[in-house]
Amino acid sequence: MKLWRLSILERIFLDNASTTKPLKNVIGAVGKAMGEFYGNASSLHKLGIKSEKIIRETRSYILRFLDNPGGDFYFTSGGTESNNLAIFGSTNIKNLKVIVSSAIEHASVYNCVKHLENSGVKVKYLIPDANFEISDEKIENLISSDTDFISVMHVNNETGMVLPIEKIAEVRNKKCPNAIFHVDAVQSFGKFFMDIKRLGIDLLSVSAHKVHGPKGIGGLYVSKRINLHPIFFGGKQQNKIRPGTEPVALISGFKAALELLDIRKNCEYVRHLNSYARKRFFRMHDIVINSPFDSSPYILNISVLGIKSEVLVNFLSENDIFVSSSSACTGNAKSHVLTALNLPEERIDSAIRISFSIFNSEFDIDNLCEAIEKARETLIVPKRFYW
Repeated sequence: MKLWRLSILERIFLDNASTTKPLKNVIGAVGKAMGEFYGNASSLHKLGIKSEKIIRETRSYILRFLDNPGGDFYFTSGGTESNNLAIFGSTNIKNLKVIVSSAIEHASVYNCVKHLENSGVKVKYLIPDANFEISDEKIENLISSDTDFISVMHVNNETGMVLPIEKIAEVRNKKCPNAIFHVDAVQSFGKFFMDIKRLGIDLLSVSAHKVHGPKGIGGLYVSKRINLHPIFFGGKQQNKIRPGTEPVALISGFKAALELLDIRKNCEYVRHLNSYARKRFFRMHDIVINSPFDSSPYILNISVLGIKSEVLVNFLSENDIFVSSSSACTGNAKSHVLTALNLPEERIDSAIRISFSIFNSEFDIDNLCEAIEKARETLIVPKRFYW
């Protein structure tokens, strides 16, 4: 049964960390490219040359968007492929000795690193403490002269925690400057500024559909010093690094999304929404905020104690309010992120992730809070006392 106040509304989408609503100009750009620039970019005829030009111009645009750090940019199918290409395409597994990563990485990094660990590579994990922080001392102790590869995310996809990329870069540059430095920026690209060149980042993974672009397109920035090799094989596209016919329409949509991004203005607006939501939740009974105060404003993780995550997500969905129980990539599995943070079982089992975009409003948050209160009345069975 839908809430009376919500039944007359359009959908309230608060699952923007999993994907975002594409902008109208993105939909237009994709449609135009599919209708007009359908030639294979590898073809030598006029239509092929037009398609190849779009790819080239978009690649140059993205590198400028990244503030011209030097190096190259390869289009992929999204964040997962970019992370796999970064890890397996830049390393020789036989020569790897020590990898440093975090215990709260996205599955597409976490499982790659676990695979290498099972293959005999030593892995050291940065684990946040009870205050959701990774201390300078911990970074200093974990990164050493024998570290070959560092792979850490910029913003955690479940809690919004911002990892100390600057400190990691500083220690790496001091102790093991030859170590390859990979950053998964899927949740921060287009939302925050990052000085890739100054930090010495070698590989940066990005995805279009997290910034109102189309699904199925992302990319990997690669610095000049990295000799990247393919992880699957085919034709000569993208210097043989990422073979396969390039999706010109999606690439065109990727550029269209970036062209309308106003990072500073968008972040300021979303920060206001996050602050408003925190104040509302703080006044509600049995709600615990799992995101640190200085986390990304785009993501807010809370636990509604007494209601299982999946049950609450389904209840809200029935009322046209969309959030997630954890990362969309984990399915129904218990979150390894919240487990690594050593949260109590009850908080893990009742955690939901709310993630904002420029399309959200205070009104959306008010309706979410009202729906959660209704869920309490409907789903929590009061305890009965027998005398």
